[in-house]
Amino acid sequence: MRKSMTRRECVSALAALGVATAVPKAALAAAPARGMKFGVQLHGIRGVCARDIRGALSAVKAMGYEGIEAGSFFGLSPKDFGAAVRDAGLELVALQFYPHLFTEPQLRETIRLCRECGAKRLSSAWFKGSAENFNDWQLVVNVLNHAAQVCKGEGIAVSYHNHDQEFAMRLGGEVAMGWLAKRLSPDVDLEFDPGWCVLAGGDAAAWLAAHPHRNPTVHLTPAIADGSGLAPGEAGLGSPRDKVDWRTLIPALEKDGVRWAFAKPLTHPDSLADLEASARALGAVR
Repeated sequence: MRKSMTRRECVSALAALGVATAVPKAALAAAPARGMKFGVQLHGIRGVCARDIRGALSAVKAMGYEGIEAGSFFGLSPKDFGAAVRDAGLELVALQFYPHLFTEPQLRETIRLCRECGAKRLSSAWFKGSAENFNDWQLVVNVLNHAAQVCKGEGIAVSYHNHDQEFAMRLGGEVAMGWLAKRLSPDVDLEFDPGWCVLAGGDAAAWLAAHPHRNPTVHLTPAIADGSGLAPGEAGLGSPRDKVDWRTLIPALEKDGVRWAFAKPLTHPDSLADLEASARALGAVR
């Protein structure tokens, strides 16, 4: 197996991907050691990954991030994708798939993908449920509870990831995310995304305080309602249009026991600039 890339090689990879801004000098790595690590949800830079996944991973490492969560293998086999992540000096923390891949018999294939790439966690991605029909949501609860039980025996954790709808929608008079939290098995972790919560009008700090120690992983999505007009590098975490107070929330996430926080800027998936800006912001708030 190829050894991890040197910093010089990482910088070269950034240049090859057309990154116009300077590489932060290991902003995250230079921060004081804490229990929580920073990673990247690759969906936020999916355009860059589609062009050159190995170069993108090297760039992620050069910015100081330590791991990734992925929903695609970007043209590689699961085994080769896992090797590419490790070669870049990163940890493949989790795979994020749509709920239908947690159902039987598809679940067995999903577990096989985890084994081949080396991921030890599965996160359920976007589910567009209806506020009028509890059965939609109860079905997801049943599927994830079963998947968590099966995956636990395989050494794989399962989590549910929110978007804005879970905080904007009400089920029986209760915020949908709260309704779900009560019904998901203790074996199903929550993967809280404060940005989506805030965009839906929720209070991220209050939610975290009311549901402690259920989020071993979280997403850090900038709460930017409309990114039109923003240039690459202007839509990262902590930008003027971002509605989340990360200086307050990051310490709260660490105190709650979050182990991995995945940066996920969404405005410019064909650029690394927002991810780089996020790395600088996170280095400053730790």
